Amino acid sequence: MVEFSSIYRRIDLLETHQMSTTAKKILFVLSPFERAHFFPDLFLDTWLEASGHDYRIIEPGDFEQAMNAFHPEILVGGWDMPALPLEAMESNGGTLRYFCFLPGSSKKQISEKHLEAGLLHSNWGTWGAPYVAECALLLMLSAQRRVARWSYQLRETGQWRERATDNRSLFGKRVGLRGFGAIAQSLVELLQPFHPEITADSSVPDDLLARYKVKRAESTEALFAESDVLVELKPLTVNTRKSVDERLLRLLPEGASFINIGRGQVVDEAALIRVAREGRIQIALDVFEQEPLPKESPLRTLPNVFLLPHMGGATGDRGMDCGRRALGNVERYIAGKPLENLVDLEQFKRST
Repeated sequence: MVEFSSIYRRIDLLETHQMSTTAKKILFVLSPFERAHFFPDLFLDTWLEASGHDYRIIEPGDFEQAMNAFHPEILVGGWDMPALPLEAMESNGGTLRYFCFLPGSSKKQISEKHLEAGLLHSNWGTWGAPYVAECALLLMLSAQRRVARWSYQLRETGQWRERATDNRSLFGKRVGLRGFGAIAQSLVELLQPFHPEITADSSVPDDLLARYKVKRAESTEALFAESDVLVELKPLTVNTRKSVDERLLRLLPEGASFINIGRGQVVDEAALIRVAREGRIQIALDVFEQEPLPKESPLRTLPNVFLLPHMGGATGDRGMDCGRRALGNVERYIAGKPLENLVDLEQFKRST
């Protein structure tokens, strides 16, 4: 789990102790939202002043001009940063050696060619996993308690509940995890008070599942058929695209909940809508095949579907933890130490 106190102590030390390494050129490319989200309360300014390095903080619209004029060795950017020209890299005649990406997937900013040419690249990796797991738990509880149905009826029709309701508890349920990466592992920890029976469909080693007391599913089909709550967590690849089809969805027991906190395109959304319209399962989604979700999508109106607008990552009050850790990675690079959440070529190919 994230150890917030150690992060804060490290930043406090930086505020009173300047780095003793040779000055580096660091370019921060941040939209106003990204600066407020990852670096609130001026702690970035404090860090930079203590570092003694040459730096620029620019908005995405000034990226090309700043790269041509400033020639950074280190680049720190977020979602809104434009694509990085290959010629900016040191191996291609430029100066850039390290790209510290604040969020997760950077495929809009760089390509495989950048990594093949030797660019060092890190992202938030496992740092955001506890927050996504927290959102997954929210989706699970919302589906089990039929929040979509009852909140709509209370607000729009004024209907109070009947004496007998079909809402369900999460305690003691069979929970299936399709995928067992950092998010799934954080979710297992959050689920412990509910004493669930957890099964995973994943190729991770047996000892990792054993460490979390998670059983391995005999097959993907068995995972769906034997889960009261199924959480979709697979990355989007050529093999996983639309892999959750109508056949799998119909294997879920009646009254079960299907949760997607992973990637929208892993699910055949047309099939999901067909199954959802029948009302036999509950559905809670944070990701969709097309984002933003089209206004005309039937998912918006079905009483057994609970929706969030892809907000499962770090919350507004916790984005700073990823920002602080990113600065820690910049420190490690400057000191010649191994980077956390380093993204190599194979990991980049697997990412969405």
